[in-house]
Amino acid sequence: MDKITNIVSIGCSWVAYPYDWEEKLRLDKVNPNINYITEKDTKKYSFAKHLADKLNIPYHNLSSPGASNDFVFVRLFNALNELHLKNSFVIIGLTDPQRHQIGKRGFKYQDNKDGFWKWKKTFFKEFYSEEMRIREITMMLDLFDEYLKSKNSKLVVFNSFTNEVKYPKRNYFFNKFKTWKDYICSYDNRYVYEHNVHPIEYDHKKLADILYKEYFNG
Repeated sequence: MDKITNIVSIGCSWVAYPYDWEEKLRLDKVNPNINYITEKDTKKYSFAKHLADKLNIPYHNLSSPGASNDFVFVRLFNALNELHLKNSFVIIGLTDPQRHQIGKRGFKYQDNKDGFWKWKKTFFKEFYSEEMRIREITMMLDLFDEYLKSKNSKLVVFNSFTNEVKYPKRNYFFNKFKTWKDYICSYDNRYVYEHNVHPIEYDHKKLADILYKEYFNG
């Protein structure tokens, strides 16, 4: 693989940008300047931007809050071709496998008052298999790994927060932690007591640091 010329990151809200304004316990680590203005502006604080700055190359943060892995795969494939990307360092942060995308609608096992709760309960009871879902996700990652090699690019994948999910071993999985959530807990145990709180910029910088050290001899 020749020299990497751009960073591509994609996933759900965990990968999109830090949520410093949510933090209640780790106030000493919060960047008070981070407030949600626009998605583009807030993405400037993401680990993808911090990693790109270390390498002095451009970045493409394709992440979207609430995105399913299905959505991620479609958006990534389209972006790689529409932007004619090559020599890329591509980072996928996997989200909850129960999130689905069918056509234009995304959904998960949750009643969000959209009129489809009965249908969702039937879907997850009668049709959903997490074992098969993990196989499908892994199959797509395997295909992306080979596809990216043809573009002289590198794929790196990590599990953002679903500790109960186990993926099969693959060379493209980042092996320094089981989930990004676990990694945050390893250096700040206050995070163990937080519920539904996203990583803050401090965590994004820490992730950028270990990615840089692992893949770019930082």
